[in-house]
Amino acid sequence: MLIAVLQQLEQQLADYQITLSPGKNLPYLNRAKLGAWQKLSFRRGNLDLTGLFGKFPSAVRRFLKRFGIVTEADIDVILDASGFSYGDQWPTRDIKNAVKEMKRFKQAGKLYIVLPQALGSFDKPDIRIEAEQFINAAHLIFPRDEKSYAACSELSKIDNLQQSPDFTASVTCPKPSYISENVVCLVPNNKMVSKYHSDQAHHKESIYIDFWCYMIVFFAQKGFNVVLLNHEGKEDLSLCHKIQSQSSIETELLDGLSALEVKGYLGQCQAVVSSRFHGCISALSQGVPCLATSWSHKYEALYKEYGLPENILDFETPQKELNIKLNQFATELTNQKKKCLAHSLEVKKKNMHMWQTVFEEIEQVRQ
Repeated sequence: MLIAVLQQLEQQLADYQITLSPGKNLPYLNRAKLGAWQKLSFRRGNLDLTGLFGKFPSAVRRFLKRFGIVTEADIDVILDASGFSYGDQWPTRDIKNAVKEMKRFKQAGKLYIVLPQALGSFDKPDIRIEAEQFINAAHLIFPRDEKSYAACSELSKIDNLQQSPDFTASVTCPKPSYISENVVCLVPNNKMVSKYHSDQAHHKESIYIDFWCYMIVFFAQKGFNVVLLNHEGKEDLSLCHKIQSQSSIETELLDGLSALEVKGYLGQCQAVVSSRFHGCISALSQGVPCLATSWSHKYEALYKEYGLPENILDFETPQKELNIKLNQFATELTNQKKKCLAHSLEVKKKNMHMWQTVFEEIEQVRQ
């Protein structure tokens, strides 16, 4: 998602500077490689000093800039590309901290724009209270799907909602030179068997691993080269190793690819089976047939958008029933590819409309 934003900034704005917040998913060295200013931010539990830093005297802020550090007082626009961070599945403090920042930006006449992402549900009382403020404090919000839009619309009191699909479909990437022929790529996701899915999900890890082992056997018997891909993180890598160790067929594991390399690789496969949302998008947006497992409504919304709701699998499905679905999928790869490409074009048009709206708002701030 960060790459998608950076590519658009490069295309649309003649002069800009980026600032990135600290976080475990984007460590300092990675931020520094992008030439980004480092945002001075401190959040621990319910303690949030970020707004206080923004009140530093200008002399202090100039001094901090010598070290590449800025406060929110130096920032004109926030583009929130969280993906899926606000709703009943997540800690209240996440949305509460976002609300505080939104209000500070609104008061200062600055823009806080929530880029396309999954939002909601907002049924828990404490989440709902914060969500109402979140929705009405943002300058623009782009809910990614119908369910997200409905969840936001229910609490909205102003005209700042525009539904728009995930914007990573438009990311351009080089084609890899190292891919084998006739590859089916498997992309596990630790969230399928973690508390993020449900309180009981972690008890189903062995079933989930069996599901992937069955995928390996099925596609290998169909004559495909089956490859496991660690899409992101140590948890996914650990899961891939467990699948490898329990599979009856030796399977190649790809690890350490960049986000662009992952998309480029998936775009050259014959088919993909993915539990990672952006693994699904990377495949579908390039016309690669893709099956998915789901832990959030965002998967169902994505596959409805691409006209392929039948491509979502339940990893607990009995193997006899699963075998029928897989055989049907394997015989329809050509038709699926055509369908994916057609829908991808429509998604990319909507992406461009969303970015046009965003940059029109940014240009008003720059004037």
